Amino acid sequence: MYKREFDTLLERGNVPRAVFLYGACEYQLSFLENAILKLWGNEGVLKFYFDEYDFKAARAHLSQASLFGDKNILLLKLEKAPNAKEVDELVQLCDKININHLLFIFYGEDAKAKTLTKPFGKSFVRIFKPNLNEALGFLNYEAKKINLSIGNFVLQHLYLIHNENLALSVNELDKLSLLNREISAADVDNLVFGMGELALEDFIVKLLNGEKIVNLYKMISQSGTVDEIRLINAIETHLFQLFLFHSYIKIHGSFDALKILGYPLPPQLAKQRSDMSVKLKTKTFSTLFKVLTNAEYALKTNSNLDKESYIISTLLKLQGKL
Repeated sequence: MYKREFDTLLERGNVPRAVFLYGACEYQLSFLENAILKLWGNEGVLKFYFDEYDFKAARAHLSQASLFGDKNILLLKLEKAPNAKEVDELVQLCDKININHLLFIFYGEDAKAKTLTKPFGKSFVRIFKPNLNEALGFLNYEAKKINLSIGNFVLQHLYLIHNENLALSVNELDKLSLLNREISAADVDNLVFGMGELALEDFIVKLLNGEKIVNLYKMISQSGTVDEIRLINAIETHLFQLFLFHSYIKIHGSFDALKILGYPLPPQLAKQRSDMSVKLKTKTFSTLFKVLTNAEYALKTNSNLDKESYIISTLLKLQGKL
């Protein structure tokens, strides 16, 4: 089922007794895990993490009377796919005995997850990478939990420094809360170590301004903090923001970052977005997105690709289309 459907069931306290979760966002998987276990209760939980998985012990847990007179809960967090017949038997034990509950969170490849979804019927959810607004919503939620005063622009800056890794970004919030005051972008730069001296956003701005970027890319690559897919996705996100500015300005003749993005930007940054967006033609955006989409597909499907040479070629191709 779609995540929004599952969220509705969760809000109503009507989660199926056997649930399978998988996908691309570690933070959201962890968030749902905590929410589901809170709903079911934390007593009577048998947990198997990764190589600890033991089918006989798991089956025995769901075959016995509850030790706490309430529920038998089995939590599997695995990276390797177990035998599908074993999973099917565990799900059947939940179907037959109403005190049994199974939460299976799979961290392996999505292709391998497909066979594991079958025993769960419709009771599985694939988690996708959140868009920028969704990610900022999660970060705001976590910031409010610890009474951290931090604006959307600073949260976005933190998120981009961590190459749109939501889990890493959330982990930084506790560190920032030690300052015991409102957090600025400078605080993030000083306390959070993403790409070092070269921020990813700065690299993208240089790329779109037509500056020489080969050596800058090699610095990023050698840092080991940004892989090729994440770089492509970051450029796509930046270009999409520019396209939103471009479209709004064509309609209204001016820009308003709050109305365009749903949150304000510092005036200097908003003007930078505006200036760059009007330099590009509408057709150019389409061309650039096609280059990036083709590059992402090639990187994901061609295992024999010389990734460094290919990504440099792609970046130069982007600049040639500007």
